[in-house]
Amino acid sequence: MKSQILRRALWVVLIIAVAAAALPGYHYFRYLGSHVSTDDAYVDGTVALVSSRVAGTVTNLYVQDNWTIKEGDLLLTLDPRDFQVRVDQAQAQLDRAKQSVEELLAQVQAAEAGVSLAGSQFKQARIDFDRAKSLKDQGVVSSAQYDQANTGLRIAGADEALAQHQLAQARAALGSERNDHSRYDRPIVRQAEAALEAAKLDLAYTKVTAPFAGIVTHKSVHVGHRVQVGEPLLAIVPLGKLYITANFKETQLTDVRVGQPAEIVADIYPGYVYRGHVDSISMGTGAAFSLLPPENATGNWVKVVQRVPVKVVLESQPPPDKPLRLGLSVEVAIDLGDRRGSLISSIVQRKFQKNGETLPNETLKTVPMPETNSQDVPGAQPSGAPDDQHFMHRLLRR
Repeated sequence: MKSQILRRALWVVLIIAVAAAALPGYHYFRYLGSHVSTDDAYVDGTVALVSSRVAGTVTNLYVQDNWTIKEGDLLLTLDPRDFQVRVDQAQAQLDRAKQSVEELLAQVQAAEAGVSLAGSQFKQARIDFDRAKSLKDQGVVSSAQYDQANTGLRIAGADEALAQHQLAQARAALGSERNDHSRYDRPIVRQAEAALEAAKLDLAYTKVTAPFAGIVTHKSVHVGHRVQVGEPLLAIVPLGKLYITANFKETQLTDVRVGQPAEIVADIYPGYVYRGHVDSISMGTGAAFSLLPPENATGNWVKVVQRVPVKVVLESQPPPDKPLRLGLSVEVAIDLGDRRGSLISSIVQRKFQKNGETLPNETLKTVPMPETNSQDVPGAQPSGAPDDQHFMHRLLRR
């Protein structure tokens, strides 16, 4: 009797255990049918390698590794004395150019006065010649006096022509005619102004500032270092521009489309789910863009399932107590329920395109979301998979 009761109890326990195991199995089966996932995924993002635009000696440092900075914060300064000397020299050259313009203006005025004088002398020589010719015809003056008057007229004409050429030469040296309010709008002055502006820019480049807000890392510069143009000094990681690069197997991408929702779990924060969506799919596998791509035509060929990088953009900034960092390992799962999205386009790219032109694309303030009224791709059909918006969270709880 006792053995029969024990046997029945064992059967009841077995049935309960099978039922308890079947429910998670059912959910996992639904998950496999409507989602793809991978643990070959990492946090990626833009990293700014800060370098100097001029060569110089570091005099001050204002940041250290892992410090938080804001856009425009001063990072370091170079010795400005050499550049200040160049600015002073360029300023002196500008003043000398303006002085040269004044000299050329004076030469033009002198040439104009010479033309006026030569014109008056020519008129007087013409009067003297006409009088001498009239008196010669009357037999009052000699031929010598007439010839002298004729020669004086020719000399006066030549002097006037010379004065005109000198005026043209002075105006050519000065440049085209300008009004008084733009008397220094001359090539020689503009050249000196450009040199002064370049010297001021070089002086301003001795102060290296942060291009955007983020965290300082890989600082390799110290006070007293002699840095060269383009030499990496430190790196800045922007916390607001991180995304996920998930490397899915090629066999998993059959139904993956741009805009599909995704959920991310970072190994550093187990149990917490980040929300995101597929932004774009790479046009090549990771092996195709590697340093040494495979040579499959050599004869010894073994088929290997390739992986394709998929860019997943977070839909909101991570909470302050769970920040993501570059290179962190994550697990990504994509919901394949809506298969109407594109296979090629990028949501971020559409965000920065306007009237056929592309705007600067590293000034992202808000996360671009998938369009709800996206057009169906020809040949694509909506999936009949069950709607489960929190599939990864449920699996983690189990």
